[in-house]
Amino acid sequence: MQINIKDRLDSIINNIDQLPSIPEVASKIINMVNNPDVSFKQVADEISKDQPMTANILKLSNSAYFSKGKEISSIDRAIVTLGLKEVKNIVMVIATKPVLDKPVTGYDLDKGALWAHGLLVANISSNIAVLKKRKDVADVVFTGGIIHNVGKVVVSLYIKMAYRDILECVQSKGLSFTAAEKEIMGYNHLEIGEKILKKWKFPPVLQSIVRYYSEPDKAPAENRFEVCTVHIANGLALMAGIGLGSDGLYHEFNQKALATVGLTEPEINELYAKIPEMIKQMKDLQ
Repeated sequence: MQINIKDRLDSIINNIDQLPSIPEVASKIINMVNNPDVSFKQVADEISKDQPMTANILKLSNSAYFSKGKEISSIDRAIVTLGLKEVKNIVMVIATKPVLDKPVTGYDLDKGALWAHGLLVANISSNIAVLKKRKDVADVVFTGGIIHNVGKVVVSLYIKMAYRDILECVQSKGLSFTAAEKEIMGYNHLEIGEKILKKWKFPPVLQSIVRYYSEPDKAPAENRFEVCTVHIANGLALMAGIGLGSDGLYHEFNQKALATVGLTEPEINELYAKIPEMIKQMKDLQ
């Protein structure tokens, strides 16, 4: 283990202000939408307190990706037309883009690559949930897909410093890239990502997705379907060459994850074939 890197990461984790932030309204909205007793008006009133967020929501509500063909000119109309969960998805896109749409040099990802990957994983994850008749979690895995790699934003610099040692660990010990991160640096990007989501006060299911998407069989049983869904979506995005950074070559599908979600080979092929169209649809979000 490179002690100096672990010490630096300890310092970042212990000083919560050093971890990435998102607008407070985003954390509130994601938890409000998870409350079955929340009203449309409560959500609309909360969003309307943040004028920049309101303006961006209206813009994306009328984008090709989210639009239902009707012009949306107010938050109330957005919620009625699109639904609470879809508006929450828009809030997550707006809130997380500044955090994720930047170069992640340690993983050999240029500006925009991590963001494009997250959007694609979100889209594939949502498609998987609908395909497997789990529409009830489609918005959850959409959000989890966007943010599953958020820990890489913090770890990136240190990966660059330790990359040779990590790669040697992968090759000599037969470890996954994520396990080698942990071995060499004392932390992996999954653990750092979980710390970030705790700071953001995101629900446990999203914390589980970020923490376990790369090792889904270790996920808590109550969140395993969601974690496995994002794991598979991440693999399909990497197969398509979107977000294929320095660690992407070492990704493999977890067979237990495929079994948990219940995806067949024809269904996987069908999802993969849809990726070019998904990328086209997401242009407005990038």
